[in-house]
Amino acid sequence: MGEAKRYWVRNEQGRVWGPFPAEQLARLKGQITDKSEVSLDGRSFRPVAEFPEVQPFVVHRAEPRRAEPAPTERVVEGNAPYIGPGLRAMFSIPGQAAAPAATPSAPAAAPPADPAPAAAGRRGPPVMNRQAAPEPADAMSLPASGDLGVISPIRLYALAALNASNGALELRRDGRRITVSFRRGTPAYLSTDDPDPSLLGFLQSKKLIAPQQAAAVQAELAKGGADPVSVLLQRQIIAPADAHRLLGEHALFLLDRALESTRGSFTFHADAPAPDSAFPLGQKWTLLAEAVRRLDAGALRARLGSRLTHPVVRSGGLGIGKVEELALNAQETRLYAGIDGTRTGEELLKQGDPAAVLRLLHLLVELKHLSLGDAGEEDFTGAANPEQSAARPGGLPTPIAVAPVPPRPQPQTPRPTPLSVAPVAPPRPTPAAVKPVAPSPRPTPAAVKPAAPPAPAAPRPTPAFVKPAPPPAAKPAPTIAMGPAGETPTAQLVRLKGLLDRLENATHYEALGVDRKAATAADVKRSFVLLARDLHPDTVTDPAQGELRAIKERLFARVNEAAQILGDDARRKEYEKELEGDKKEVDVGRIFDAEDKFQRAEIFIKARKYKEGLQVLDEAIVLNPEEAEFYAWRGYARFLLAQDRKAAFEECASDIRKAIKMLDRCVPAFLFLGQMQKVIGDTKGAAASFQKVLQLDDRNVEAQRELRMLGKR
Repeated sequence: MGEAKRYWVRNEQGRVWGPFPAEQLARLKGQITDKSEVSLDGRSFRPVAEFPEVQPFVVHRAEPRRAEPAPTERVVEGNAPYIGPGLRAMFSIPGQAAAPAATPSAPAAAPPADPAPAAAGRRGPPVMNRQAAPEPADAMSLPASGDLGVISPIRLYALAALNASNGALELRRDGRRITVSFRRGTPAYLSTDDPDPSLLGFLQSKKLIAPQQAAAVQAELAKGGADPVSVLLQRQIIAPADAHRLLGEHALFLLDRALESTRGSFTFHADAPAPDSAFPLGQKWTLLAEAVRRLDAGALRARLGSRLTHPVVRSGGLGIGKVEELALNAQETRLYAGIDGTRTGEELLKQGDPAAVLRLLHLLVELKHLSLGDAGEEDFTGAANPEQSAARPGGLPTPIAVAPVPPRPQPQTPRPTPLSVAPVAPPRPTPAAVKPVAPSPRPTPAAVKPAAPPAPAAPRPTPAFVKPAPPPAAKPAPTIAMGPAGETPTAQLVRLKGLLDRLENATHYEALGVDRKAATAADVKRSFVLLARDLHPDTVTDPAQGELRAIKERLFARVNEAAQILGDDARRKEYEKELEGDKKEVDVGRIFDAEDKFQRAEIFIKARKYKEGLQVLDEAIVLNPEEAEFYAWRGYARFLLAQDRKAAFEECASDIRKAIKMLDRCVPAFLFLGQMQKVIGDTKGAAASFQKVLQLDDRNVEAQRELRMLGKR
């Protein structure tokens, strides 16, 4: 029997997948259309209609139907033949010239009458009834009002940007309102009636004005209804030179609060004028992408839920706006370019930073550039919203249903037990209450209060490990998560909500309470442990306090993210560059061009055209020298092309090792290295390389097959 056929598929945009055996073509279902082309050698492509075995996987897309103008009615009086208006004018036929002017009113005068008797005596052409014009499939227009559970704020923003809309978008939830004023699709002014995220509340959270000053400004606003900016400038509370910057920061803060809404309603007031103090906040699509990058990844994962198990496919150019306008960074561009419809969302999460992947998927699905396979057009804020799904069945209170799956993976450092934490930090800053209960588990605030009166003067520490470190010397400074003694759950909830608002816009150093210049990795770890002791969701044991647990989950995820980045030297350096504004502009066009050349080179190499593949690979590396996989393929292709492979091993393996140094999780690099080691007779090294592949990807079929052939599996 001959070798089984292998198929390459090229879509309308020129993207190529393959090679695939016939039984694996189902992975491309949804990507193969009737305009695609198929090849058996990766070079000559023919229309897909010439391959009957591929037809079960072809999606036939219907051409959009255009609404044809409704035909005019012909009215023929008596038995006279019908003569059109052009012939009447040409031959000046008397008696019928006035007929066309009278005909339009006849059908409108008696619509209820049955047309059958009138048509019985006619010999001319039949009267044609007017047909209603078909509704447009998707007008891509901004609706006037609706439910945020059906259409999310991100999609509303994108529709306003796409249509260059002018007006005010009003988002309402729980009796509060955020208004976004657009000028030609760009947000120019944001306001809210909620006192906490208002301009005065924002300035207080940044410690730019005192509470007494805010109260005085609020009293003056209540008297005359003046603009708060004018009052702040008149009272010289803020400097005129800082006013523009502070207003911009507050507008972006409100934009983040608006885009993270998952329930409520909205109304768009078209052509509503913006205030005189309005000004464009920036490039409209870049603002949207940056705001989504600031969303909580844990909440996004809870919204996506089981949809991540579906394949991620492209929409074929039917999205809102253009991907190029979103100013994706290098990691996001690489991820988007690699989406071919064969991998699920969960598989994509393993290929990069999970938080960045979740945010990119959320953005591009909301803008309809991507869809999650056969999951349908479910909205993140609809069926996947844990708040609404819990409120539907029996009117359960929504705060209890807010607590989702923990938004971020648990940190690598295990949660400290009370006995190990006791000698490092007392539970509360009151010494009299802490000393007698140091050996016991950490008490709740209500349990600390009654333990204060019987406190002995100098209790003897029972644990043996307390002796080297006396409690007074090890007492830490209070953290930002600590509350006053005897704090009630309601007061704690209010305090932690304010803390969450501050931390969401703070740096990682501010979130952990460490010094940016002097903090070491040990300082970061110690600060995280102290914060985790107060912010871990498991500290809420009452099931009725679901909202408090949800707030603690988000706070814990925030400090965990800060600790993960600042505790890793490489990631901390990248974060420092972001803070200093040293992020290089990414040429998206070059990255896309490099990815296309890499795919062409991959086809050449698989077809054993190593010279052509190496030439295209070199071009791809010139366009994007930061991609590790390019070097792995180049080293492997050079090895396959060499006449004396054993002599060329070290030179070719240098490219492989460079790829591993650039990305220590580069699966193709370890796989190619193992195959090269097997060829030169280094079976021990080959087995180690294939084992490393399975550590990174336990479902890699090639590594499993190679290990079975080596007798190591």
